[in-house]
Amino acid sequence: MAWNAEVHVRGLGFPEGPVPLADGSIAFVDLLHGKVRAFKDGVVREIATLPGAPNGMRMGPDGALYVANNGGIAPLSLEDLSYADPLIPGAIQRIGADGAWTTVADVLPGEPPSRPNDLVFTPAGDIVFTDPQNWEVLGSDAAAYRGGQLLLARAGGGVERLAAMTGFPNGLVFHPDGSLLVGLTVEQRIVRFPWLGDRVGPAEDWCRLGVGFNPDGMAFHEGLLYVTGSTGDAIAVVDAAGTVVERFGTGPGSDPTNLCIHAGRLWVTLGLPGQLVSYPLQA
Repeated sequence: MAWNAEVHVRGLGFPEGPVPLADGSIAFVDLLHGKVRAFKDGVVREIATLPGAPNGMRMGPDGALYVANNGGIAPLSLEDLSYADPLIPGAIQRIGADGAWTTVADVLPGEPPSRPNDLVFTPAGDIVFTDPQNWEVLGSDAAAYRGGQLLLARAGGGVERLAAMTGFPNGLVFHPDGSLLVGLTVEQRIVRFPWLGDRVGPAEDWCRLGVGFNPDGMAFHEGLLYVTGSTGDAIAVVDAAGTVVERFGTGPGSDPTNLCIHAGRLWVTLGLPGQLVSYPLQA
C-alpha cells in the first residue's frame, strides 16, 4: 500500500518528540533552537523556550509536557553537530500550561555527560528514560563511546539506573503486554525488558531491523508498533510479536526522528529537513 506524506511545517531546526494535545494540535520539540512548538490548522505557535536541547517529549499523567533534554546538542547534518552556549546538564523538564518550565531531574547516575534522549511514563507515574551518554563522539571516535543507560526518575524525586546498555539507547515504549521496549540505534535492534514495577528483568532481543535501519522514536497503535529509522529514511511497522510486517520509505535525506498517532494519521518529525509531516493510516 502507498504511504503518501502531507507536509505541514517546514523550516524547523531538527524537530523531534511529537505529542498530540487536548485541543487537537501536535506539539513537538526543536533541538537546534531550544523550542517547544505546536501545530494546528496551518498555524504554528510557540509553547516554551528551554536551555540546552529538548529531545524526546511525552504528555504526563498531570497533563503537562515532559521533556528529555540532552544538554545542548543538535545535529546540523549527518556529520556535523551544533552545541548550545552554554551547555547544561542533561535533565528531565516539565512544561506547565502557561509555558513555564521547571527541572524535574538533573542529578543523574553514571559518568557524565548524561544526554537524556526519550522518555515514557510508567503505570505508577514514574519516568523511564534513555541516556545514551557521550554519543557525540560516534562520528569522530566511535571507540570512545561508552554505551548508555536506562534510568528511572521517581515521581517523588530521585533518579536511579535500571540497566547499563550498549548501542545508543534511544526510543522506548511500553508494550501492550506490560514489558518495556527500547531501541538500540547503532545496533539496529529493539530489546525487551520485563517490567517489574520499578525495575527491569534481563533484556532479550525482540526485533532485528537490519543493516541500514537505525531505530529512533516509536509508538504503539492498535497492536502495531511504528518505528522511525532516522538512519535509513524509513518507518517500520512491527507486530506485537516483534516481526516487521511492513517498511516504507520517507524520502532520501528525510531522517525521521519520532512519531505519534492522532486523528487517524501518523505524525512524523523529519530531523534534517526540519519538517512535520503526516500520513493517513492504512485501513
